[in-house]
Order: sequence, then C-alpha cells, then structure tokens
Amino acid sequence: MALTAYEQGLLAVRRGEYGVGRERLESAGDDSQALFLLGWLAGEGLGEPVDAAKKVSLFERAAERGSPEAAFNLAAICANEQRYPAAVDCYRRAAELGRPEAYRMAGVMYATGQGVAVDDVEAERLLLAALAGGDHQASFELGILFAHHRRDPVVAAQWFLRAAKEGSAPAVRELVLLVPRLRELAAADTRARTILGVVLAIHLGERNAGAESLEVSAAGGDPEAQRALAFLLDDDAGRPEDRERAVALFRAAAEAGDGYGAYNLGVTTSDPHEAVRWLRRAAQGGVSEAYPQLANRLSELDLDDEALHWYVRGAEDGHAGCMFAAACWYRDGFGGPVDLVQALRWYLRLLDADNGDGIHEAHKIVPMMTDDQIHEAGRLSGRLLEADVFVVSRRTA
Repeated sequence: MALTAYEQGLLAVRRGEYGVGRERLESAGDDSQALFLLGWLAGEGLGEPVDAAKKVSLFERAAERGSPEAAFNLAAICANEQRYPAAVDCYRRAAELGRPEAYRMAGVMYATGQGVAVDDVEAERLLLAALAGGDHQASFELGILFAHHRRDPVVAAQWFLRAAKEGSAPAVRELVLLVPRLRELAAADTRARTILGVVLAIHLGERNAGAESLEVSAAGGDPEAQRALAFLLDDDAGRPEDRERAVALFRAAAEAGDGYGAYNLGVTTSDPHEAVRWLRRAAQGGVSEAYPQLANRLSELDLDDEALHWYVRGAEDGHAGCMFAAACWYRDGFGGPVDLVQALRWYLRLLDADNGDGIHEAHKIVPMMTDDQIHEAGRLSGRLLEADVFVVSRRTA
C-alpha cells in the first residue's frame, strides 16, 4: 500500500521539513491523525507561529473524528486549566477510543473527587480497565485506592507488590508504610501473613523474618506462600535438600493453580515434556516470563508452529529476545512460511528495546522487498520513518 497523505506528512515532520509536512497533512482532509499532528505543529510553533487556539480547535476536530491522542491531550489541557469536569469527559472519551492510560487518569479523578463526586467503585472499575489495556501504572493507583480510600492494607499491598515488580519505586515506599498494619493482621489473616513475608524477604532484605511468615502460610496450603518460599530456597540453594524442597513447593503451588509456581516448576525441571506442560500452563495464564522459555522448549521438541506463536506473544509483550527470534523465524520460514514483512517488523521493533541488532539484520532482507512491503513493516512496528530510510537510501544509491 502506498503512503497515505498523513504518512507523507508525518515523515516530512520527522525529518524537520515542517512546511512540506503541513501541506501533506492538510491534503489529508478530515483524517484524525493528520488533524492531531497539525494541532501539535501549531501548539509547538513548528514551521508557523505558536497558536494555542488553533491547536485546541484542531485537537477538537481530531477527537470528534476518533483520535484518542487528541482527546487525551484535550483532557490534559482542561486539567491544567482546572476545568475538571471537562477533563473527566475527555479522558473517558480518550479511553473509549483506545488510550488505556486515560482510564487511569479518569479513575484517579473519581477516587479524589476532581470534577466528579468521589466514587471509589467507579474509580476501581476504570483503573482495572486501564490495567487490562496494558497500562501498568494503574497497579500503583489501585494500591493507593485500597490503601488510602478503602483502608484495606492487604489488597493495597497486593497491588503495590505488582507495581513494585514492574519497577515502581513509590510502590516499595508504600509497602514499607503498610508493614506495621500487615504485622497486626498477620496472626489471623493468611493473606496478610503471606504478603508480609514477601515484603520482608524480597523488598526489605529481612529474609529470615520473611521466610518465617511464609513457612506458616505455606504449611497451611497457601500457593503464593509456597511459591515465594520456594523462590527463597532456590535462590539460596546450597544444599541438595533445599533444592529438592524448592521444587516440591513450586509443584504444590503449580498444582494449586498458581501461574508463577507453574512457571518456576517449568524452568527448574529437566524433563522437556514436563517443562512444556508447566510452562504452557503458565503462559496460557498470562505469565509473560513464560513466553520465551516455552518457545525455546517447544523449539527443542521441533514443535515449531507453537514455538513461533509464543515468540510472537513475547515480542508483543516487549521481550527483545522474542522480537529477534520471531524476526529470524519469519525470515527463514521456521514455524510457517517466509514472511519478510513480519521479519522486518520485528527487527525494527527491537529499536523500542534500545537494541540495534535488528537494523543490521534488516539490511540483509530489504533488497528482497518492495517499497510497499517495507513501509507496511514500518506501519506494523510503529517505525515508519526508519522503514522509509531503507526505501529512500536504495532509491538514491
């Protein structure tokens, strides 16, 4: 497919050719993406004087025609101007159009009563929708909701643990603040005891105290405690009996339905068929760490079709190794027919992981591709400019 007027304008803007870019974008008519980019140019004063009113007008037109970016930016403008009811409306509109973080922003406003009456039920619904859409920051906000609005330290800690796993330093600080309350609840509440053990052992460096709490919960059959205790034993395994107990605990957690227990059991077992069974269960349960491990094991068993499926799932989740593997498999026809568009797509996506290895490999396949195929790979990867560089360079060679 040839480049659209919007794409031609976008490429010109990315190259700093703002006048040419604006002409191409204006020729796109009511294209929502073109209108949004025109608004951005007006707001930034690129190739024209800064015009805030023009920016807002173009954003409004773009939002009316379905641009989630325009609706999200309008919401931010309204919030900065303290027009909170309008901001809530725009965030909800942006969310409906496909910006999951807009659900989070609206959820926070419902939780705090900005522009709407406080409604923690609606706040929770919106934050969960953000999380389901891939906005990982919603985990932290759910923790805040349960810690400071619902006053439920156990559920709050569960969300903060998830946010901490995703790299949130504020979530770790919130967990520290919850420790005294978790200690109070731990004697009578298994979930509180397990979470306290995880926080102490993993996040506060108090491994012995954490292990004591986890031992009690694990003995009572709590799968999360079994898995966490197994992780500690496996991490410190200097004795064969510790290693054996870790595997037994991972198995108990996995058999109770714990996805991460299944993942760890799959990683630790030496039998390839058993490894695939448990890793498949973990992957199907949404444990993204299992995707590359499962794909590798399936490849060892020559189950290439399914292996490619999980490499792609891992690539979609942002795993650089899976991106590279998927690209190479599409290039060479492993697990399916040769597909150079998909190969170039994933080579280009490696740039999102700050990995330039894909560009080196891409140079080897673009001579076998048409301009339209290269541009399609750029669209799919979100790297249209980099794809166009290949097209332009061979035209001028």
